[in-house]
Amino acid sequence: MISHIAALCDLWRSRRARSAVLASLRPFNDSLRQVGETNPQSLNDPYLIGFLIASVSGLARDACPNIGSEGIGAVQLDVCGGLTGLPRSVLAERIVCLSLGEDGAFLLGCADAVAFHATLSAVQGEAYDAEEPGPAALEAQALWERFVERWTSGEAVRDGVLRS
Repeated sequence: MISHIAALCDLWRSRRARSAVLASLRPFNDSLRQVGETNPQSLNDPYLIGFLIASVSGLARDACPNIGSEGIGAVQLDVCGGLTGLPRSVLAERIVCLSLGEDGAFLLGCADAVAFHATLSAVQGEAYDAEEPGPAALEAQALWERFVERWTSGEAVRDGVLRS
């Protein structure tokens, strides 16, 4: 009975975390959509998958610190699947393969997501003004462009990791 209650609580936390993550990533949706329209294959890129998965994980834990691993996994698959258009089952298999295979681009995407997540966390503390974004919001946009747009456009080869 207790495990059922714990699972129900995790389900509730994952729903709350999903909403918070989607709200945090909303300013970047158009950019990601444009990346996908320009080069649909880039949405399946190991770097981008690692970057999105790690960003979503950090943001979900910020929103719901007590969320369990199943809840985090559900949020990752729902949000990243929605952003990339990849089916949950395909995305889950891809994450496992990239993680277990210690894919360099995937791991680099995860590492870059740490800096992006820290900046997004700072944005939460700023007063929101669509006309004049604060310094943290500007930094988050700059990091997004550096980490996502350049990588997926093929402009970046960093730290000796080639795009696959």
